[in-house]
Amino acid sequence: MWLSGYAQDQYLHAHFVPQAIHLDGKLLEPQWNTADNTTPFWMTFPQDSIQAQSHTEVKILHDEYFLYIGATCTDQAPGDFVVQSLKRDFDFAVNDAFAIYLDAFKDGNNGLGFAVSPYGVQWDAIISDGGHKEKSINTNWDGMWYAEVSHDPSRKSWSVEIAIPFNILRYDHEQKDWKINFARNDLKRNEVSTWGPVARGFETTTLSSMGILTWGKSLKKPGLSTIINPYVAVGAVKSTNDNEPATALFNTGVDAKIALNSSLNLDLTLKPDFSQVEVDRQVIDLQRFELFFPEKRPFFLENSDVFEKLGNSRIRPFFSRRIGSAGEDPVNILYGARLSGNIDDKWRIGLMNVQTESPQGTTTHKNYSVATVQRNLFEGSSITGFMTNRQGFNKWRAGSDYQRVGGLEFDYRLLSSRLTGKAFLHFAFSDVMTKATKAFTIKTRYKEKNYSIFLGMDSVEEGYFSGMDYVPRLYHRDKVRDTTIQIGYVDIRNSGYYRFFFNQHEKLDFLSPSYQLDLFFDQAYQFLEYRFELGLTLQFKNSANINLQYSNAAPLLQVPLLLEGLQLPFDVGAYHNQGYFLSYDSGQRKRFSTYMSIGYRYEYTGHHFDFTSDFAYRLNRHFNVGLNFSKQDLGGFENQEEIIHFILLGSKVEYSFNKNISFTTFLQYNTQKENFNVNARLNWRYQPLSDFHLVYTENYLTGTLAPKNRALVMKLNYWIPL
Repeated sequence: MWLSGYAQDQYLHAHFVPQAIHLDGKLLEPQWNTADNTTPFWMTFPQDSIQAQSHTEVKILHDEYFLYIGATCTDQAPGDFVVQSLKRDFDFAVNDAFAIYLDAFKDGNNGLGFAVSPYGVQWDAIISDGGHKEKSINTNWDGMWYAEVSHDPSRKSWSVEIAIPFNILRYDHEQKDWKINFARNDLKRNEVSTWGPVARGFETTTLSSMGILTWGKSLKKPGLSTIINPYVAVGAVKSTNDNEPATALFNTGVDAKIALNSSLNLDLTLKPDFSQVEVDRQVIDLQRFELFFPEKRPFFLENSDVFEKLGNSRIRPFFSRRIGSAGEDPVNILYGARLSGNIDDKWRIGLMNVQTESPQGTTTHKNYSVATVQRNLFEGSSITGFMTNRQGFNKWRAGSDYQRVGGLEFDYRLLSSRLTGKAFLHFAFSDVMTKATKAFTIKTRYKEKNYSIFLGMDSVEEGYFSGMDYVPRLYHRDKVRDTTIQIGYVDIRNSGYYRFFFNQHEKLDFLSPSYQLDLFFDQAYQFLEYRFELGLTLQFKNSANINLQYSNAAPLLQVPLLLEGLQLPFDVGAYHNQGYFLSYDSGQRKRFSTYMSIGYRYEYTGHHFDFTSDFAYRLNRHFNVGLNFSKQDLGGFENQEEIIHFILLGSKVEYSFNKNISFTTFLQYNTQKENFNVNARLNWRYQPLSDFHLVYTENYLTGTLAPKNRALVMKLNYWIPL
């Protein structure tokens, strides 16, 4: 507990300089001599509560337009830096890097992160929900900022100079101080450290563990700024299922970002194109309910936490992949507008409206809107009100086709993020329902570095839909009758773990038993089914781990279940499924890394064997190759004597010529989908935030490798500040 209290006593002064700093990574400008130095960093891994062995010193200056950060990172361990790639937004956890985290409003809820690797590769992220867990970090946001790195000739240290324009930050110019923290990964020494101490088990981005940055001069109130980002995309698509010639593609559109003030942005898009977005990684889908795939389209990403955090991971009233080209029935987006950011240090808003074109051969259109307003409360807590609306149009006239969800949510983080939780109440309305239906959640978690305990409850009634929701367990797909029905439920969850640390052991980190229990009821609180899991994890200090898991579940099928690739459905009724699972993960810090798992379980009326492996090899910071393999065997089912085999084989080859040019190829062979996909992408960032993309994709049948379709697209965008 003392660590968080000590962090609040960490102070750093940002001195004003009248002239801009020339960035070369060397910190030789005389202005740096006027800056204060940070106190020693504290180790976060492999232990906490002690000072870091790898020395890091940080200085901060500012002028009217830029925040300057200079850092010197000692590097006493022999060998090359641990750097996986030269691509922007690298995986911070497995790369040597120096990072800055900023919470300009000191609300403990939201912040920004910036990091640089020893080779000058940049990483930036939006931090939400207090930053204390991995999913609070969204690296899909890109800001225009600058960094240069210099290596000491003796190879005993490296240094970095960073310039962050104030116009990409979110702040109140009258605020006299900000919250700030710094993090350093020295993975050759197997050490992670921070300036403001962070306890084991918490992310280095944890906003409640920050120190204070004070200003030498009041910040200038920023004026209105605008950035225009037009694009043009050309290409061709050829389907081999017919004798028609290739279809030419030509798209042009524009994005605009208008900074209304230092913390409130208006984003506009007209006919956006997302052809450059990385393909989803395929999986063998043998689940009862819909799988989750993350949003990757740029328009939906900045300030996305104010929209995407609505609900929870199982009950989402707003899921942007339902809109447009990422949805189940792809259509193009005609335009979109988003107003988001902070009004002041207490209030935050988000407004989004997106219009899609009509499906081919129809005159119907759909408009999607979501509005949120958030009030920050004590110690990183907040209350949020929201409304979503999916409105149907026919020949641009609004009709009676609508789906809406509104509600209130309360998020709390207390005791320096050790006690967290959420409660919400939603009401759904639509043209097909005679009354409102509701969903609610109550959950809480208490976490220390040694243990964590969680208790939660979800409830969703039939009729809860927004037209852009993600509530997988609510929807039951009956492929026999080709229909989907909703069945309301109540889910009571309890989970926890305890970690026995081996602080004095050379190789072992901790041993952790864990459990998870899910109890499901109908809306009348009549018991339906359960799922229970026991786990045992052995973690090593080199980041490798071994995990053993036992599961016991009793699913109740309320509609016939026909899994894709099987011939016959499982009948309605209760089943007893139990299984065993063993996995090994070597971690990703070494040049060669691997993940392997093997599982066997009794499933419905038969049995299920699965084997999964992932291999990755990093030749150097330029070249990476990965191979993943999954084999799923199902057999012993009634009226289906033969064993069904599903195979998924995937490969990713990535070559970074430098920080600005990279080439990536994906190969995915999936017998369940009967598809072999090839996707190759060349990306050239020819100037900051301006890119040229060349994307080629092709699909084949897995059995005969006969081609199905192919496409080639070139896209160019240009970032124009006004």
